[in-house]
Amino acid sequence: MIRSLTNIQSAFSHVRLFLILLVASNLIVILCAVLFSIQFKRNQTSKVYALQGEESVMCALNQNTTDNRPVEAKAAIERFHQLFFSLYPDNGAIQYGVEKALAMADNSAVQMYDNMTANGFYRQIVEAGIICQYRCDSVVTDFSRYPYGAIMYGKTAIVRRSSVTVRELITSCELRNCPRSEATPNGFLLENLNVISNKDTQLNSLY
Repeated sequence: MIRSLTNIQSAFSHVRLFLILLVASNLIVILCAVLFSIQFKRNQTSKVYALQGEESVMCALNQNTTDNRPVEAKAAIERFHQLFFSLYPDNGAIQYGVEKALAMADNSAVQMYDNMTANGFYRQIVEAGIICQYRCDSVVTDFSRYPYGAIMYGKTAIVRRSSVTVRELITSCELRNCPRSEATPNGFLLENLNVISNKDTQLNSLY
């Protein structure tokens, strides 16, 4: 009888030890899963989107987005101007570039586009076979306030059949943080776009 009770007590001890080990192992697995999830989230938020060519978007890992914001701001501004002001005498190409640019900015860019359309600017580009080639010289940003301020200095070469006109293009805007997407890979929305200067600086005849 005593031996039987001893065996029962020993069996209960083994069962209790097994349950303790099972609970402990489950807690370890849950803790590891939580830590992995936190690390994964940190890695996701530290991704930086970089443009390659016209279309593709890649993720550049292991970069701190907060440290890279001034560089990304300049990239976003240059990208917008490249899409908006580089034009070819083809309605489809113009519409394609402008739509991608408008996705990066607020209604001020739409108003700029509407004014240029109303003035017949795009129609003249197509009818006269004009090519507009934009080039960015420099971008100055101000991160001491929010939304961030920015001024872009660049030039636009207007290539006609008989001449090339170079125009100084200076614009200003504000930058607001926004979710990253294929349309806004740098995580910025351009606001309050304004053309400060758009005057001819050089005229070269092709003949």
